[in-house]
Amino acid sequence: MEITVTEAHREKEGSTDSFISYQVNTKTSLKDYTAPSISVRRRFQDFTWLHNVLSRDFPAAVLPPLPDKHRMRYVRGDRFSPEFVEKRRASLERFLKKIAVHPVLQRAESLRVFLDSRDWNSDLAQQNKKRQDDGRLDAIGDVLLNAFAKIKKPDERFVAMREEVEKLEENLQGLEKLEQRILKRQEELEQDYREFGGSVAGLGNLETGITEPLHRFAHTVASYAKAMNDLSTREDAEFLSQIHECLAYCNSVKSVLKLRDQKQLDFEELSDFLQQQNAERDRLMSNGRLGGSASIGGFFQQKMDEIKGVDQERSKQEKLKRVHEKISDLEDAVGKSADVSEAFSEETTKEFEVFQLQKTKDLRQCLLDYSSGRVEFYEKGAVLWDQIIPILESIHVDDD
Repeated sequence: MEITVTEAHREKEGSTDSFISYQVNTKTSLKDYTAPSISVRRRFQDFTWLHNVLSRDFPAAVLPPLPDKHRMRYVRGDRFSPEFVEKRRASLERFLKKIAVHPVLQRAESLRVFLDSRDWNSDLAQQNKKRQDDGRLDAIGDVLLNAFAKIKKPDERFVAMREEVEKLEENLQGLEKLEQRILKRQEELEQDYREFGGSVAGLGNLETGITEPLHRFAHTVASYAKAMNDLSTREDAEFLSQIHECLAYCNSVKSVLKLRDQKQLDFEELSDFLQQQNAERDRLMSNGRLGGSASIGGFFQQKMDEIKGVDQERSKQEKLKRVHEKISDLEDAVGKSADVSEAFSEETTKEFEVFQLQKTKDLRQCLLDYSSGRVEFYEKGAVLWDQIIPILESIHVDDD
């Protein structure tokens, strides 16, 4: 499957609900699609829908990030500027390309609908309705999770994964800060070159005999400053955006690891509860004579029951029956929880391998693009300075 995002277009221009749509082009050999080559138009909120649905349908998947809706130029109200639109288009394309090569996500029904639907609004409503009832159940389940409990027996495999991701995050954050510092310096240097060129042009107005060569030199300096601006714009749009996406990708990994820990925690807490119920069954079967406070408690309870005229044996059997029922339910729940925890752990291991491979590809491409941008800048600068040298050399100097 090959996906590209092209031809950004402003819809409903002039109205308050104007937005940018993007053409999403897909080439695929998968049989579920209506054609081997498909083109549809989608807006940013449609990409958000796809991300949210994939996150819910595949909780163990490490999802590639979407571009942050509230960063940079968008905050200043310039979300329709060509620079912003291009930056978002490139990020959306990278998002879809990562999904397209994911061994599981590439076959998701929601992805097929997103890429293939010709009646998007109708199909979107149908997809949302299909998931509505399940969503309520998921919300109830999330409320029951104990976010403050800790795992008793951490799995060293996943501890190592988390540590590796955190170290990667730390390095990426350092790289991001350094590049921002470099861009700030380049911006200041660019401004200095512009002022330098302006001063040379002013000098040319005074030196009437060499006005033309000096103006050409000033133009060269201005062109060099423009090339530096283009380099900074490119590095901001490509390099910094990709580093930010890598950081968001790390957060996706940590979210999956946290959810895996929760599955293990569910199993541990259910196992503890089952152990408590087994202990209660043993206590009842021994008639409370386990010594210590249990025996004293049993004695006082027995006396209270006698005062109330309660049939001791019948009461005991009823309690035992309830405890046995709880134990039976808990044994079933513990077994299912163990299966879920084990399966989720296996999927997490696979997802981490996918992440490792994709991370290496991303970093490789990111640094290649950075290097290419630098080479183009220096080559352009070399051409500019080479062209001005013979003009300066042609200035006639009378030594007599």
